[in-house]
Amino acid sequence: MTGTDRERVRRGDTATVAAVQPPFARLLDAVTSLPAWAAVLTIFVAGRLLSTFWLAAVYPLIGTAQPSNAIRGNDHGFLTFLTSWDGQYYQDISLHGYPSVLPVDSAGHVLQNAWAFLPAFPFTIRALTASTGITFEVGAPLIATIAGLVAAYLLFVLVRTRAGATAAMWGVFFFCVGPLSFLLQVGYAESMFLALTFGALVAMQRQRYLVMTALTVVAAFTRPGALAIPLTLAAIALVRYVQLRRSRRAGSDVAADDVRSGVARDATRTGLLRALPTSFPIWERVVVVVSGVVMTLAGVAWPLIAAHATGRPDAYLETEMSWWVAFIGRVDFVPLTPWFLNAGRWLGLGGVAIVILLVAGYSVWLCRRSTRKLGLVPLTFSAAYALYVFAVSIPMASTPRLLMPLAPLMASPELVARPWSRWVMVSLALAGQPVLIVVLWLLGPP
Repeated sequence: MTGTDRERVRRGDTATVAAVQPPFARLLDAVTSLPAWAAVLTIFVAGRLLSTFWLAAVYPLIGTAQPSNAIRGNDHGFLTFLTSWDGQYYQDISLHGYPSVLPVDSAGHVLQNAWAFLPAFPFTIRALTASTGITFEVGAPLIATIAGLVAAYLLFVLVRTRAGATAAMWGVFFFCVGPLSFLLQVGYAESMFLALTFGALVAMQRQRYLVMTALTVVAAFTRPGALAIPLTLAAIALVRYVQLRRSRRAGSDVAADDVRSGVARDATRTGLLRALPTSFPIWERVVVVVSGVVMTLAGVAWPLIAAHATGRPDAYLETEMSWWVAFIGRVDFVPLTPWFLNAGRWLGLGGVAIVILLVAGYSVWLCRRSTRKLGLVPLTFSAAYALYVFAVSIPMASTPRLLMPLAPLMASPELVARPWSRWVMVSLALAGQPVLIVVLWLLGPP
């Protein structure tokens, strides 16, 4: 850039600014100038084309690099490649349902089986294949891709509410092009769960409790983790109740008609609390409690269904823990301990210290001013869902996939406010995807 160009940029000459921007930045500016739905669609399609390119580039290596248990049978076509690993269980469920007898080894320990996978995704595929005649290998990636597009747009809406359109669009970019974005188009339930979860959180922001409850109930039968939504609702309801009591004690000067309308802002509120309605009428408290109970019951229903269908009260828990054996052996399940057990087994006291540092670092990140700009609902959910993952899972190859619902955090204004930080994130997104496709999809299950 010449000295004259710099002076024109300083004065705000838009033509010169456009001319001196890097091509990639000009492309992003052009995309973000579109209507929101068109911008999200453009980014999503571009991301899926990029993921397809990398998956196709890796695909010829399956005969020599992919483990034999990744694909059953002799059909190793590209569509089968897209529905490998856990996709095989979804295919079995779609075609045959769930086993009534759990498979066990010679010692009576439960082996890995279909009860670890919830029914909403495979049964949706069954409905599609039965009505159209297409195969599972076509239907599973198709449904996942459509759900991924819906999830991307709902992520934008969720973040835009408080952080603004720019941060939301960058969050969509990282979601659609990031290292794990290839999972949005393979035969996994992630896309469907993300769409339902982000939709429920948007409904929660708008106090659309019936929609929120319906979406969460379906999410509870799509993937584990939906319990974080009623936990989020309970935390926000508690904050609202405490703030209401505090405002009454302080003798708020807000006009009574504004209080009843729920649109006024209490002068005592700051930061995140400014977005909360100033009233919390009894009818709404009742609706919140009923919604929370329904969502919680849905979140714990699957273990009860598995127990009834198999005749074993511990059917679901033992099935889930059958995936843990290679990492920590056979242990009794105690919430909030698995990460410490796994880290201690492999790294000793140093591993336990690392887990403590990760928990502390994540807590600090959530408390930062920039992160709080995302709004109370995304922030509270990010805490609740991380607590769920920490409480009931162990760190393994699938952990990055389990953390995908934390995508709103990638739109934190601090991460996208500076050009250098945006370029770092873009570089990591573009370079990370082929690496993770090789590591998590070719060599081992994500």
